[in-house]
Amino acid sequence: MEKQTITFADQEIANRLAGRNHFLKDVEKLIAWKRINKILDKVEIRRMSVAGRDAFSAEVMFRIMLIQSWYKLSDYQMEEQLFYNNMFLWFCHLSLENPVPDHSTICRWRNRFSEKGIYEKLLQELNYQLSKHNIKISGGVIVDATLVESHARPRKREIIETEPVGDDEIPGQTTFQATELTVEESKDPDARWLKKGKKSIYGYKGHTVVDKEHGLVQSIAVTPGNVFDGHMLKPLVESLELPEETEVLADKGYCSQENEDALKEKKLVSKIMRKKKKNQEMAPETRDFNHAISTQRYRVERSFGSLKRHFGWSRSIYMGLQKTADYLLMGAIAFNLKRSLKILRV
Repeated sequence: MEKQTITFADQEIANRLAGRNHFLKDVEKLIAWKRINKILDKVEIRRMSVAGRDAFSAEVMFRIMLIQSWYKLSDYQMEEQLFYNNMFLWFCHLSLENPVPDHSTICRWRNRFSEKGIYEKLLQELNYQLSKHNIKISGGVIVDATLVESHARPRKREIIETEPVGDDEIPGQTTFQATELTVEESKDPDARWLKKGKKSIYGYKGHTVVDKEHGLVQSIAVTPGNVFDGHMLKPLVESLELPEETEVLADKGYCSQENEDALKEKKLVSKIMRKKKKNQEMAPETRDFNHAISTQRYRVERSFGSLKRHFGWSRSIYMGLQKTADYLLMGAIAFNLKRSLKILRV
């Protein structure tokens, strides 16, 4: 049960932790929880009977989900940690003398958050709060996409017929060669195949906007893996209230007249890398323009690297588009908070 009164045991824990520096204590000071609770209030279950109310609040469950993202804990592992990890109990406002949420409770609340579409609102609110610490979009944003493998492990064999190139058809003989190929059988109806280089990946794309200076995630749109990057620039930009004259950086995959017009309409500065004209060498000014943009795009790659290594963006642990999108959003929230503390220490 969520802590309502401070017991002697809780006070002893607080005394032991009082002089200790810890990441979770820094987060506690950074977040304005009253504003967060205004969003989380939409997730709370209203019951007429006091006896039938849920034992835990949405804030407690959000705190638990943050810890899971930072420490890579499953629902079962989180349940176990809450039995003996005093710092986790303190951060989650739970008492030693009362029951803690079990794995099924954590899972049920996560689904409740997803049904109410709360994760995106939490990301926007926390980014707003960070802007009050002067960690905000200043000058520009970078748009890019990264592949996220599906949780599914499908597998089956297919016979692929390959048509020869440049050979004339021989009457009475086949001009096709049969090749046996092992592919993966989809168990995730929303995921799609995409070949990147020599590797084929079955999963999703996380289309992402980060700020140019710090690399913090500002907006995410998750699609099946076969959706073209260039089609997602406009909805991503429209999801943010960017000041006029903000630069929007992107690679050549976003180069199109439609995207240029969309940025112009919102009075944003296009820094989309340009393609060379067909059968012509790239003009020196275009090469210089692209080089200037490429030297700044490393920040989004750095963010993707951290999100994949530490926050689960390399492979989803859930099936389906919505659950994968919520998983990536939760990872982005946790990443932004942890990254912001490092920025503030500089």
